[in-house]
Amino acid sequence: MHQSPRARYVHARAMLAVLFLVICRVSATQAEQQRYVSGFVGTLTKNRWHDALRPQQVEFADSYMIGGALGWDRRIGASRFRYGIEAQLAAHFGRQDHLELSVPVVLRYVPDQGAPLRSVGAGLGLSYASQVPQVEIDRNGASQRFFVHWMAEIEFATPDPDRTAFLRVHHRSDGYGVFEVDAGSTGFVLGLRHRF
Repeated sequence: MHQSPRARYVHARAMLAVLFLVICRVSATQAEQQRYVSGFVGTLTKNRWHDALRPQQVEFADSYMIGGALGWDRRIGASRFRYGIEAQLAAHFGRQDHLELSVPVVLRYVPDQGAPLRSVGAGLGLSYASQVPQVEIDRNGASQRFFVHWMAEIEFATPDPDRTAFLRVHHRSDGYGVFEVDAGSTGFVLGLRHRF
């Protein structure tokens, strides 16, 4: 679907407005707040995101990432959901060599305490690469530095109650036409998180 530059501009502004409202919204309840720091490593694929989720179709791109994140979240009322924001900085190496800054708003579902599964989460925000990513150029012929970023994650308990491990799908793309260049990349990330 081709969109005019004006339509892409309106979509980008709408996305930023929603992101701003979610970040700035203050809950009326005195909900529990948490901060956390994460470290992670990952690898990128040559696949589109939905193909990367099919193990028999995954092709790895000889491109890797290592990074860290700072985050904050709080419970939504008395529910099992939490919302927050995370700032991620990743160094890419191998097929490409650049830094990537991603800032998603994150929504998590947290089951009963004591369960091995600590949370299931998804995030949506923006990504900035210090250079146009080569893996995206390889797959699509072109790319750009600013893109939409989304992530999906499963978080697991560890013996230390303040630490968890997580598996994540890390994706950046044009956001179905929000940005002009039709490109993207998908990676798999393994990480550790410390909450305080």
